[in-house]
Amino acid sequence: MRPVPVMKAEYGPTLPQLLARRSPAVRVAAAAVAVLVLVGATTIALSARADETPVLVREPVTFNLVYGGQWERVERPGRLVALRNRGERGLFLDSYAIRDLQLPAYRGVVGGMLPIYANGYLRDIRTRYRDFEFVSEGRARINNAIGYEVTFRARIGARRLYGRHYLLVEQAPEGRRRGVVIELASTPVAGTPSAAEIGNHGALKTPLRSFRFGEDRDGGTA
Repeated sequence: MRPVPVMKAEYGPTLPQLLARRSPAVRVAAAAVAVLVLVGATTIALSARADETPVLVREPVTFNLVYGGQWERVERPGRLVALRNRGERGLFLDSYAIRDLQLPAYRGVVGGMLPIYANGYLRDIRTRYRDFEFVSEGRARINNAIGYEVTFRARIGARRLYGRHYLLVEQAPEGRRRGVVIELASTPVAGTPSAAEIGNHGALKTPLRSFRFGEDRDGGTA
């Protein structure tokens, strides 16, 4: 009985058939390349975290992000997305929230307008937090989002609270007035060492760095 070919003749020749005509050195190099391709494909597959949850919001502005398994999705009035991270016995560790941002009409680039807008924004958030202490402010960029950030310290009961708010619009085109505010809050118990380091450690890192305007995930930093 003649063996049945695993590939139809019209789809040949196969890689082994091509390499059979080459020198041993060429065959060894081709095998090495094939191994590298296989390793790369395996790495990509393993980088897809099963414990991460994707989020896509389309209205009033389109954006997406992913968050890790330690987060609980909650409902908060006026928030498009709200996440809460709690420790043992329900102890508050971190929170992450996104709400709509509507900038007033302005002329020029948004980078020049946002520091002015932030002055009024700071006055408003001072009233929301107990023992509010301003830490810093400055320009911000997260993937395809540009904007401005304000960082502060406050109190939650007797405990220290660190906060940072990002006022963000999509990078292009210029002149956008619709965006989001990303609100971060964390505590030393969550592993955040200072207000300046909020978002760089622990549970907040993934949802912050993965944020992107639009539906496309390509190019995210997390």
